[in-house]
Amino acid sequence: MTKPQAMPAATPPTAGKLIRPQTFRPPSRLRTLPRFEIAWLPLLTSLVLALWALAAWFVFTARAVTLHTEPADARIEVAQWLAPRIANHWLLRAGEHRVRASAAGYKDFDALVSVDDAPRQTRDIVLERLPGSIRITLQPAVEASVLIDNQAFGKAPGVLREVPAGAHQIEIRAPRYRAHVVQMEVEGKAIEQSLTAQLEPAWADASIDSQPSGAELSVDGQVLGTTPYQGELLEGRRAIRLTLRGYKPWQQSLKVVAGMPVKLGTVVLTEADGQLQLKSTPAGASVTLDDNFIGRTPLEVAIAPGKSHRLLVRAEGYVAAERNVMLAPAASEALELTLDAELANVQFITAPQSAELLVDGVARGSANQTLALPTREHEVTIRALGYATYTMRVTPRKGVEKRFRMRLKTIAEAAAEQPAPLSAANTAQTMGNGSGAGSDSNAGNGDDNAAATPSVTTSAGQELKLFSNGQAVLGSARSDSARRADEVQRPVLLKRAFYLGAKEVSNGEFRKFLGNHHASNLQNATLDDDSQPVVDVDWQTAALYCNWLSRRDGLPPFYQIKYGEVLGVNPAATGYRLPTEAEWEWAARTAPDGTVLRYAWGEAFPPTSVSGNYADDAAQGVATTVLRGLRDGFAVSAPTGSFAPNGRGLYDLGGNVAEWVHDYYDATPSAAPSTDSLGPPSGTLHVIKGASWAMSSATDLRLAARASAERGRHDVGFRLARYAQ
Repeated sequence: MTKPQAMPAATPPTAGKLIRPQTFRPPSRLRTLPRFEIAWLPLLTSLVLALWALAAWFVFTARAVTLHTEPADARIEVAQWLAPRIANHWLLRAGEHRVRASAAGYKDFDALVSVDDAPRQTRDIVLERLPGSIRITLQPAVEASVLIDNQAFGKAPGVLREVPAGAHQIEIRAPRYRAHVVQMEVEGKAIEQSLTAQLEPAWADASIDSQPSGAELSVDGQVLGTTPYQGELLEGRRAIRLTLRGYKPWQQSLKVVAGMPVKLGTVVLTEADGQLQLKSTPAGASVTLDDNFIGRTPLEVAIAPGKSHRLLVRAEGYVAAERNVMLAPAASEALELTLDAELANVQFITAPQSAELLVDGVARGSANQTLALPTREHEVTIRALGYATYTMRVTPRKGVEKRFRMRLKTIAEAAAEQPAPLSAANTAQTMGNGSGAGSDSNAGNGDDNAAATPSVTTSAGQELKLFSNGQAVLGSARSDSARRADEVQRPVLLKRAFYLGAKEVSNGEFRKFLGNHHASNLQNATLDDDSQPVVDVDWQTAALYCNWLSRRDGLPPFYQIKYGEVLGVNPAATGYRLPTEAEWEWAARTAPDGTVLRYAWGEAFPPTSVSGNYADDAAQGVATTVLRGLRDGFAVSAPTGSFAPNGRGLYDLGGNVAEWVHDYYDATPSAAPSTDSLGPPSGTLHVIKGASWAMSSATDLRLAARASAERGRHDVGFRLARYAQ
């Protein structure tokens, strides 16, 4: 049974103290906040509300952006403090955001990504693969160079590093092997891949021998050894050459195919020619070898070895020198000949008896005597006090005694016989009647000329145009400030129909006659292209070309040639020849409408536009003086026919190269009218007409200008002519 507890004893009242009633205090959880805490409460509430409002605003204004990466496992970071992510989606506001991505084997991505106002968007982020490596093995293991996408990249065999990832063309080149080309996908990502290349040989086995043996063999200029030769030749077109002292070089172009043996057998070599350096006094003598003209001294002559050859050296006025020569193979000898003067008697019978005789400007005494003169052309002058001086050209011939009977005219008689000068009206009428083919301005010759065709073509492909019945006045008036003293005005009539070459003879056309002809270069500008006009030929050689072409075309030769020297002409022949000075100047100066030209382009100097090939800005450094402000595009001669033809369809009469014509040069030509003139009967120089690429002065570029020379020049060529009937 539970024992009842005792009640606590009552506390006795405190003695002597006043006991106040106690004040009620509420529990501690209900105690009143301090004043400062009560003041922050509204601020805290506002802040919470603002954050909630900001979050609501961001959610409302942000756009859901999906970021896809390549590779897919790349790590992505959006560099922004407020960019919540849900899986592959980011809440981003419109604008630009810096995005970083990284993955093993790829270059890090770090760029700005633009977000627009679309509610849902996707952005693709592609990481660039790191370069890779290729380990190349070659079979056979030779050293080779490697090109990737046609750019040199390294050597093989070995490892190529830092190869960009992606598809590439790999090309392996090794000497004496064909190029090995493959397409390869480079994985990159610092991964090393392997490539094995089986190289194919690019050669063929070759065996070459010669008789005699021991010849040096070179292929494409590289010496490979001596015959008999056993070796290899690379595929392709190869120039094979055998050389042996004392024998002519042997060469052949051969196409080598890889894997197909080359067997040339035994090449029989031919003994080399001997070389004869020939000089003569005087120089310029014509040389024939076994009756074939080969040139003029000094020259080097190739002599077939082991047999005797007949060498004949001739010069006008001298006794021909004949030698029999025989040289050993590849031997070189020098021969210098002094020709003896050849004399012939010339008798002069002159009235009055007091007349004096001069030969080549040297006084020889009385003009009534017989002289033994060298058999070449001489200028003979006969003069007497009170009489007009008479000058002529005389060419003595061996075995023929020439006799000249002359009576000098008194000064009064000579003055009375001088032709009256042409009036301005007569001059205009004479020049204005020039015409081309088919003209009937001369009825007496019209029927014969009409029978000819308007143009003909040579066997070398050169076109010649037909002309007839031309009338003109050659030379220049004394009032012409640019006139030279040899430009005497003289009326001419071209009654006989003739053909004139449309273009100048080219190097290619001339080399069909003389295959070893070559013109030199000037300041690295060539004069030797086949299409350029032939230059560096003298008048005699030009005449030889005309006869050669006549024989090819079955025409009677115009020039009478013996031992390579022109001794005369056959005026009745219709074979090729050089144009006469009258034909050339008429064709160049007189337009079909009768206009007389001063220059090829017109009347005024200088030309204002390119009308032909003269010395202009293009020729600086080559020509002495140039026409400033013009550029025809050619430093030296241009291909024939490069510029527009004149009114008669003829090219380059006023430029490109100056041209030999048929006539002997006379510094004081007769002013008497002439018909179909071939010029003076004899002389030492020949006339040159027309300007060239090397000329630029107002005097030289005139169509009436004339020059003369004995030897060829860099700027002198020629064109063809021939009679039609």
